[in-house]
Amino acid sequence: MKRLLSLALALLAGCAHSPIATPKAGAPSSAKAMQPGFMWGVATAGFQSEGGDRTSNWAAWEQAGKVAQPIGRAIDNWNRYKEDADLTASLGLGAYRLSLEWSRLEPSPGKHDAVAVQHYHDVLAALRQRGLEPIVTVSHWAYPAWLDEPDADGKRGWESERMQTALATHAAWLAKEYGPQIKWWLTLNEPNTLGPAAFVVGMHPPAKHDLLAYRKVMQHQIAAHKLAYDAIHANDADAQVSLCPIAINYPDTPGNGTEAVDPHLYLDEHEIYDQVAPHHADYVAFNYFHSLRLRDYVKVSKSWTWPVYPRGIYEVSKDLYARYHKPLMITENGMATFQGQARGDGWTREAFLVQHVAWLQKAMAEGVPVLGYMHWSIADNYEWGSHDPRFGLFSIDPNDLALKRVRTPAADVYQAIARAGGVSQDQLQRYPAPR
Repeated sequence: MKRLLSLALALLAGCAHSPIATPKAGAPSSAKAMQPGFMWGVATAGFQSEGGDRTSNWAAWEQAGKVAQPIGRAIDNWNRYKEDADLTASLGLGAYRLSLEWSRLEPSPGKHDAVAVQHYHDVLAALRQRGLEPIVTVSHWAYPAWLDEPDADGKRGWESERMQTALATHAAWLAKEYGPQIKWWLTLNEPNTLGPAAFVVGMHPPAKHDLLAYRKVMQHQIAAHKLAYDAIHANDADAQVSLCPIAINYPDTPGNGTEAVDPHLYLDEHEIYDQVAPHHADYVAFNYFHSLRLRDYVKVSKSWTWPVYPRGIYEVSKDLYARYHKPLMITENGMATFQGQARGDGWTREAFLVQHVAWLQKAMAEGVPVLGYMHWSIADNYEWGSHDPRFGLFSIDPNDLALKRVRTPAADVYQAIARAGGVSQDQLQRYPAPR
């Protein structure tokens, strides 16, 4: 129970932590280390932005009254995807991460919805028409509710081995249907968040507190990724395929509550990539949001108090490249506020962007190949049970019937970064890290 409690605390925000050994880093860099073809972009997820979903496990979770706030229309991206693509392109960006929602495409086993199938063709075409490279997630946490029906052994969802072949079959179908429109694929989003959040902490469906089930679910996800990787390549030889665990780190500095959390209680990004990188990852992708140390437990309970540690993106990048020698992609990086209000720690989204990109530039200047940086997110959306956390470059009031996208100062800063090909010395001086 003590170990289970430690894990629950460490993953209270639905995230994992990995202390790493890296050399002490100096100041972030304003040197332009981005190579031609570097992808500046944004990241989104279908369930969180589209609205109107009634056939996924998360829709069933809401219908059972298990969320703090109903999703409603989310931000109505299902109908306004062109507008959101226009906003992304207006910032001078060149990539857009999205998920093609499995539950919409296959609302019942083996039967595909023609309207949804055409819809995603239209979405991908709209992105391409605006010069945006699609980066497609096969399963971004939500999946068809029918996969929660018990299998022959009474297992549901990710506890069932059936999920492995189901994901691979779906990935093969996606590659056949949409392969000509997609180069960059991610099979699973944050498996090392989904596992603990759903099976240890009990924040996400099915809200269990079962460490044995958690470990089994993690292995099922890794096996599913491998099968899906093979299935995509079998149907699209030019595909580039990976998955994106969350990576959280903090320097190993014992004493005074800064001790690193024990990494042996859960599967961190290393344990995942140790199993998949040799033969089942064409590049190494990861999401990075915050650091974690023992005294920060209370901060990670709410996304708008996650401890901001920009140097961590440098340390994670250096570490992952040293371990796996494959190009990297930052598939999510962003900062939450509570309903758009100022944060108590003094961080602004403008400073968050500048400082993180500057540290990423330093890693690249030191020889780490990075394919792209996806900021979470283009606009405020539905954060898995609540509209309160706001991550958007464009703000949206969920109570506004028009769901108007309002440009924020962070959009101006990101636009300047993308157009210049990196952070300038002037930006580093204008947007320092709060003291």
